[in-house]
Amino acid sequence: MKSAYSYRYPLLMHPLTPLRWMSYMLIALGLINWRYQSAESTGARNSLIIIAIGAILVALLFLPMTQKIFSNRIVKVISWMVVSGAVLFAILN
Repeated sequence: MKSAYSYRYPLLMHPLTPLRWMSYMLIALGLINWRYQSAESTGARNSLIIIAIGAILVALLFLPMTQKIFSNRIVKVISWMVVSGAVLFAILN
């Protein structure tokens, strides 16, 4: 029998979902950055850095083995700092 809690909140998010969304956002930011900086000599390199960070995080966040590692609070804080730094890099680039 299901608890009353599961009927009230049937779609609870996975704890790593916000970090996954940020990873997807990094990939999108990298592609947008690449499009708008295609004339720059370092535009492709900088965009690939942003895309790579996002792609690596997406891959790591869906593997069951690494999900346990990312559930640790310290690892989450470090991941958020890396993602925030990459977003700042994309904006200030």
